Amino acid sequence: MRQLIKNEFFKLKREWFLLFLFLLSILPVLSGGAAAFMNNSTKSVRDLFFFMNNQFALFFPMVMFILVGSIFYQEYKNKTYINWITYGYSKTKLFFAKAAVSCIVGLLFAAVLFSCFSLLLFILQGMGQTTVSLTGLFSLAFGFALEAAIIIFVTTCAGAIVINLGRNIIVTTVIGVIYGFVSCFFIGTESGYMVPGGFAYRAAMYFSDKSTYYEAPVKATIGGSASVFLSLAVLLAIGLVLFSRKRKIEN
Repeated sequence: MRQLIKNEFFKLKREWFLLFLFLLSILPVLSGGAAAFMNNSTKSVRDLFFFMNNQFALFFPMVMFILVGSIFYQEYKNKTYINWITYGYSKTKLFFAKAAVSCIVGLLFAAVLFSCFSLLLFILQGMGQTTVSLTGLFSLAFGFALEAAIIIFVTTCAGAIVINLGRNIIVTTVIGVIYGFVSCFFIGTESGYMVPGGFAYRAAMYFSDKSTYYEAPVKATIGGSASVFLSLAVLLAIGLVLFSRKRKIEN
């Protein structure tokens, strides 16, 4: 398993699409930072996080969808899938190695994004445009980490299903863009906790402003947690079955 993960990272070193995805993942800070510097008025950390997180909730699911799709598509593009099977590698291990690499890269992207956001806050504080406390920043970091983890794990499983169904990266990318927009539709609704992306967003915003959480917090927390774990279990099982099924070339 460790060797398979190392191989996946080695292959990613030669792929330029990672740079594009990285820039897309930090776009919320780039655009938010530009807007903050052009506007010299004082801004609250809550407002800055709200702006950044809105864009994160939109763009990051797209990033993860394209990322996991590209990782799996390499096998179909380079026609190397059968090589792994010929050398006796387990399809299950190969699937989990690719999913693990997608999650690791996604977590790194999210960590860089929040680090850039933190740096932006301290720069603005030095300019007298906001006030940052370490306690508040750690609280935001916890909420953001929770949101990022949910988006990364659930989207990785969803993207694996799409790419292994059609084996077409263009179709997967288009669906990923649609997926990103659709996931934002449930952010503002009181029943949005039934969708992992909607629940993840509101959970993160809770650590910035508790008033943004659901009107029925206990019900929403239990229901949202259940929807996340159920979605993960179902999507992971479907993705694994699709990747592991026997193909004509193996007959």
